[in-house]
Amino acid sequence: MFALSDNDPLSACAEQLDTTLGTIFSQVRLLVEETRALWQRVLAEGRQPLAKDLATLRPAIDQQLLATGAFGCGGGVIVEPNCLADREMHLEWWYLADGGKTLPLRPNFDRRRENFYDYTAMPWYRRPRDTGKSVVEGPYVDLYGTNMYVLTFTMPIVVEGRFIGVAGLDLSLHNLERLLVRSLMRLDHEAVLISADGRVIASNTANWMVGDLAQALLNTVPQNGVRLALAESQAGWSLVRLPALRKAP
Repeated sequence: MFALSDNDPLSACAEQLDTTLGTIFSQVRLLVEETRALWQRVLAEGRQPLAKDLATLRPAIDQQLLATGAFGCGGGVIVEPNCLADREMHLEWWYLADGGKTLPLRPNFDRRRENFYDYTAMPWYRRPRDTGKSVVEGPYVDLYGTNMYVLTFTMPIVVEGRFIGVAGLDLSLHNLERLLVRSLMRLDHEAVLISADGRVIASNTANWMVGDLAQALLNTVPQNGVRLALAESQAGWSLVRLPALRKAP
């Protein structure tokens, strides 16, 4: 690999991607702050929060979700089990429906049912809880919500030293990919954007499909190739320029 100048097209592409990621994380961070402030107000009243308390977050959730434009498809807060006084498990999660309306997600939390939804086992919940860090999970198909290919951005929520859940946003990869590909298509060489888990997020050739495993590119870059770790480290994404020239359409 070799050094890149600041005006190199790959560096410019990475900078644009970092700006996009930073904007998304800032929206999630606002939701974390709203939830923390609400939780602290309730605790100051000498009681444990209720599900109806979290329902007051809907305007903030709508605001953060709509701020993502065409990319957002769901968002909200998922609570650590037994943190609410009246629910073992609960999420205040809303998704975008037709006409720009937001509707609540209502999964099954009955452990006796076959379709019991255990969000505590999901990587986008488990990793922020266990590491205390923000994460991006995906791309994957959201079978419990929109049935769309999504990326999930989540941040842990900690109140008075106690983990009480995560705040997050789901982004439609179909819409986001088109923006990412437009940036990648400005590059003369074949280029791939890869998640921290080695999954392809976007590419400027048909040689790589969204969701493909490209773990090898995280470990070994071909000779004359370049791998850039995006500055937005919370995402853990890498932009890889391969030595082959991209064929003209």
